[in-house]
Order: sequence, then C-alpha cells, then structure tokens
Amino acid sequence: MNAPAYAHPQATHTVPLGGARVAYLLVRSRRRSIGLEVGASGLTIRAPLRVSVAQIESALQDKAQWVLDKLAASALRVQQTPQVDWCQGAQLPYLGGLLTLQLHPAAPRGCELLAVGEGHWVLHVPLPVDAPPASVRGQVHAWWLRHARLLLTQRLQRFAPDLGVQWRSLRLTNARTRWGSAKHDGGIMLNWRLLHFRLPVLDYVVVHELSHLRVMDHSPRFWAVVATVCPDYTRLRAELRQQPIPEWDL
Repeated sequence: MNAPAYAHPQATHTVPLGGARVAYLLVRSRRRSIGLEVGASGLTIRAPLRVSVAQIESALQDKAQWVLDKLAASALRVQQTPQVDWCQGAQLPYLGGLLTLQLHPAAPRGCELLAVGEGHWVLHVPLPVDAPPASVRGQVHAWWLRHARLLLTQRLQRFAPDLGVQWRSLRLTNARTRWGSAKHDGGIMLNWRLLHFRLPVLDYVVVHELSHLRVMDHSPRFWAVVATVCPDYTRLRAELRQQPIPEWDL
C-alpha cells in the first residue's frame, strides 16, 4: 500500500511525517514562534525569519500525529465538498439558507434576488433555461461579487465603531486558505465565499479582521478585543472550519 501523501499547491518543502509525505508551504515573517495551519489546500507553516528549516521540521515531527489527523480530516472534507450544477433549479448555500437559480430571459439585467420564505431565496438570472453552465456560472458569479462587496461593506461599517477602528479599503478574495486579512494601513481583505455561511459566522470574520487593526497578532489581548463584540467567537470559528461549502469551478 502506498503511503499517504498531502501536497499544498504552493508547497516549498517536503518532509516525511509519520509514514506519510507532506509537501508544505513555508511562510517567513517577523513572528516569534512557529505556527502550523491546516486548511483545504494543505499544511502551511509560519515561522520566524531566523529559524532554520531543520528546527522547523523538528517542531513539525513533535506535532506529527496532530498534523496528519488534521490533513486527513481536511482531505475528507474536500471529498465531501458539494458540486454545483450550473443550470435551472441549481441551489447554493446562502447566508445559512438556500438560494435557488431560476433562469429566465426576461429577468432583470444583472440578476434579481427575491426572498421566498425564511432561509430561502430565488435568484432570477437573465438567461434561457438551456443556457450553458459556463454562462450561468458567469452571471451568478458576477452578481455574487457585487452583492458580497455591498454586504461586507455594510458589516464593516456596522462593527468598526464598536471596536474603535477605521478601515480604509475592502478587497474581495477567493483565497483557499484564508477567510480574511487586515493591514496596518486599514486595508481589509475578505473572502466572497463567506456569503455561504450564516450571518453570525460572516460577522465573526469581519470582527476578527477589524480587531487586527487594534492588535495585529493572535495574542490573548487580540482575542479579548474580538470577545468584546463577538463573545461566542469560539463556536462561530468552529462552524466556519467545519461547514463544507460548494466548489464553484466547472
């Protein structure tokens, strides 16, 4: 039987780990400790500038079973990721509910969203019912990005005063391993896929990134800032990590 292998798509190093081969992404920064992150793309290691690769991989061996368990669980989630059939009647998770696609040539240009019940929406897409999947995806994706920018901007405006911070710009991302990031200059980056989650989960990510404008690390002081606005962040963070979201690629 072949040993299991896990490879980050941007891997910089490969190491044997507990009978498996793991290709990981190493990111250097001005941090004080070695951090291990396992996401949909694989293992990312964040390490101080002056720590050698040998020291990093020695620390990795100490956490071998934890890393392998996380990688196996992540690979299983990827296998279970729902695929979208980009056609009439297709459904997408949206703000904790379901959004159903309705194709109709007379639909308003740019798509139209209608609430049809609690946790249920219909998105009218201006295409014939037999439109090719690539056209359907293109129309829905364009609408989704516009809607994501609008909603995420509203949530940033909602929570920034509570945290006593000012954000300067919003950039949308489709990063596979990060839901958001913040810069010292007030720039915020948020993943447009957050609209698949319940609004409290989305808000947790918004609060998380805004909190970085006060504390740029993940120290206890940072989490104390998050808790002032989002006291149940631990539960919401777990939901963010566990809920599978659909694959948009054709």
